[in-house]
Amino acid sequence: MVTQRSKMPYSAEEISKAVDRLRRKLERYIHFPRTLMKLEAMWSMYMEVRSGSSWRVDAAETEQFLQAILRSSVGTLWCDRAQMLVDELDERPECMGASPVVTMALIRVLAKFGDVQRVNAAVQKITDKHGPEWSTGVTDYIETRVIALARADLPKQAAEMLEKSNGRKAAAEQKGCTKPVHPYAVALRELMLAWTRDRDADRAWMCLSQLLALGYGRGTREWNAMLHVHAVDMRYRFHLLEQVLGRMRSSGVTYDAATYNIMMHGSLLRGLQARWKEWFHKMEKAGHTPNAVTFTTLLVQLAHSGQWSEALQVVRYMRQNNVAATAATTSSVLSMERQRNRVNRIMSHFRRQVLKGGEIAVSEFTVVVAAILDSPKKWASETALAIRCLEDRRISESAVVDALAARLPGIGTSRIPDRPLLSLLQDDAGSVAGSFTRGIQGAFPESESRQLAVGAQRRSF
Repeated sequence: MVTQRSKMPYSAEEISKAVDRLRRKLERYIHFPRTLMKLEAMWSMYMEVRSGSSWRVDAAETEQFLQAILRSSVGTLWCDRAQMLVDELDERPECMGASPVVTMALIRVLAKFGDVQRVNAAVQKITDKHGPEWSTGVTDYIETRVIALARADLPKQAAEMLEKSNGRKAAAEQKGCTKPVHPYAVALRELMLAWTRDRDADRAWMCLSQLLALGYGRGTREWNAMLHVHAVDMRYRFHLLEQVLGRMRSSGVTYDAATYNIMMHGSLLRGLQARWKEWFHKMEKAGHTPNAVTFTTLLVQLAHSGQWSEALQVVRYMRQNNVAATAATTSSVLSMERQRNRVNRIMSHFRRQVLKGGEIAVSEFTVVVAAILDSPKKWASETALAIRCLEDRRISESAVVDALAARLPGIGTSRIPDRPLLSLLQDDAGSVAGSFTRGIQGAFPESESRQLAVGAQRRSF
């Protein structure tokens, strides 16, 4: 194996061993289930071999790499890496560019992450090179493009393209050809999920009915998505959610933790206090442990509706059961404390997090800055800590500005280059320090006032 070292060139024997090992890893990855960590290690190994030699993967190995990325990758970073592999293949004259097989493997990877722009570019490039008939033998070409559109939250365009796929299927059946139904069902499932994200329950039901007719549509995720659409739409009464649950049960779908979370969410949105507690106990009875999503759902809705005692009971339950607070639950508690005019607790939590070097989420920082901007003179030391966080880049200023756009007139975008939020906090801190200095000078002799003013400025900054 090639190992990291100084800029000494690798020997031919080292490169040969590393290449052989990488090829064996690719073969094993394709035939046996592997984890994302294995994929990352394999990619790091390839980049090291690539930097130490002129060796590059060929067309067959590129396709294997793309299949591995499609299977285990998480995050859009892998779109860039997949594109880099194909671009390198195109640049090598001996490979004569990427073949339709390799290009289709790239399109599947890009579709997984909803990168429609790159999918269209790859399709256009291969069409210009091989003509429009290159996709004739690809059984999942249109379905893959439907998946890309659906995951990019473009359900209308995805539905139009899926109709073309249905037409191709009918034409193939007339010619006596059989086309696998699985790619069509996968695309239909993604379209259904896209309609649920678009809050279009009617069209989502149509897709789900077609899936059930094809023998699919019995996954918990699809039914949870359908349940969530009805839960967050206040036009639907609670008994309709129970009807969706009844159809879910009759289809042989089992409930999971997300199902119970959605039912509690729907109950709280409709002000049904007894119902959400009932579903919480049902969740525990069914053997599902309440998770961070459960408590975030409860805290956000209880704090929003002003039910402080109920929200505090949830916080106590988390502490008693050693449930670690997430950024979302913490920000919900901070928002609740701010609504209760208990800003002192918010600031004490913020000071502890900053001074001990803990991680601060954007949502938490936004609550703190909102309180600071309401009363900058009262929170001089916290203003200094907030300035430090922004200057040290512990928190993204642009994300906070976006969250505070309604509170900051004239600062409604994160694309302003002059760091407006930091400047605003610095101006507030300067004015507070100046007011301390002026007040001290009027009340104490000159020597004593100078010492107190220095102390006030240190506390502010």
